[in-house]
Amino acid sequence: MVFTVLRATVCAMLTGVVLLALAERFPVMRAATEEARIFNAENADSFGEDPYVYTQLSLQKIVAASAGEYALINIDGEVRQLQAGELLAEPCLAVSRILADAVLLDHCGSYILLWQRRGLDQPATMSLRLDISQKGQSQEIKPRVVDLRADVDVRHMVSDYRRRLYDRPLSLLGAIDVKVVDGVSGREYIISEGRDKQIFAALGLKSGDRVLAFNGVDLSRYEAPTQIYEDLDDVNYLAISLARGQERRVVLLDLEPLAAALD
Repeated sequence: MVFTVLRATVCAMLTGVVLLALAERFPVMRAATEEARIFNAENADSFGEDPYVYTQLSLQKIVAASAGEYALINIDGEVRQLQAGELLAEPCLAVSRILADAVLLDHCGSYILLWQRRGLDQPATMSLRLDISQKGQSQEIKPRVVDLRADVDVRHMVSDYRRRLYDRPLSLLGAIDVKVVDGVSGREYIISEGRDKQIFAALGLKSGDRVLAFNGVDLSRYEAPTQIYEDLDDVNYLAISLARGQERRVVLLDLEPLAAALD
């Protein structure tokens, strides 16, 4: 069963990327992609269609101007000038905040970081899976952003966590206590302090925090853990969306080992 889910998810991701690549070269194919987007959105519930499409994003440049800073973002081959609060794609992918070297995106209340590649001329490209079954705009509650990417100690810890996740996953059991409950809108992940008190404190976590999303992937979706596990080996930055009572937080982490960053 696990192998079937993994294979289906990987096939869906590869199919989306191929379709987008072809759409860039052939206008007719782009029209077909848009047609598929509309069909899937309207018929996902009735016919079991996958309610997701993929979009290619890359951050070209961040510009400080007298009228306010903005970001130049390449969206499926089209470069757009966007400020905080503006919509990138329907139904609710928007610019939440512009940082010095990255843009925080709001995907229907789940946050993800669009970043600039270090030391290279070509910008980093992200393939983002959009849930077109969701309705409405981005969340009205603006999150508090906790940017820990420059914290050397935190970078050591989270890089070690990612390595252990793939090499020795059982070593992470109990490091942070996670309670999974079925809520009204799907699964909820409530965390509390476990064996590793150091990382719990370093990330500014508190017992009772609810983890809502990792890198724009909504955890209330039952297939979310599979997608996160597959994506985690390829990302440089991690955005963790949290809820603490009525407050929303986004913790930004740098997953790249320091040795690799200095090469």
